[in-house]
Amino acid sequence: MIRYFLLVLLVTQLLACSSVGSIKSDATITQSLLNTEKVLAIKHWQLLGRLSVRNHRESWLTKLEWKHDALADDLTLSTSLGGVVARLVYSNAGIAMSDAKGVMQRISDEDLQSSLGYLPPWAHLKYWVRGIPSPKAQLLMSEEQEAGVILFNQDGWDVRLGDFEKVGGIALPSKIYLSKEGLKIKLVVDEWLV
Repeated sequence: MIRYFLLVLLVTQLLACSSVGSIKSDATITQSLLNTEKVLAIKHWQLLGRLSVRNHRESWLTKLEWKHDALADDLTLSTSLGGVVARLVYSNAGIAMSDAKGVMQRISDEDLQSSLGYLPPWAHLKYWVRGIPSPKAQLLMSEEQEAGVILFNQDGWDVRLGDFEKVGGIALPSKIYLSKEGLKIKLVVDEWLV
């Protein structure tokens, strides 16, 4: 909690150095950072959206349903017609992935990276999609902030959070962009359920 307080204090001080017009246009960012406690207090949430992943050789687009609770994160990837492509469940106990028949089996990080072509930043994703930096890694705020957008880097991932909307009195992003070493991930959230 102290880390988030310091983050909010730092951002507030940085915004105070800006012009008054810039402070007004960055209200969404400030509001999101000041609502960090509220965001962290959400123990159960769900999002429905579209996920795009691109690297140097290929790209793919899928629908995403993500259910989060205190014990695990359950992600279902499906086609535009609704056919399930994969289901991933991750928790402190590890990662499980469904096979073509829907049978869940434990999978190592190496196997997942081999299947996907990259290793998702599991420890941070559940924070980033809710519009806040992860408390599990050093935070480097970008010096090139834009109105209504939060830009930062954690664990080598460039993170861009934008198009914040009020959901249950809390500002949550509807567009999340991640990039690292030629890999680009874009998540567009169509619906938040909190």
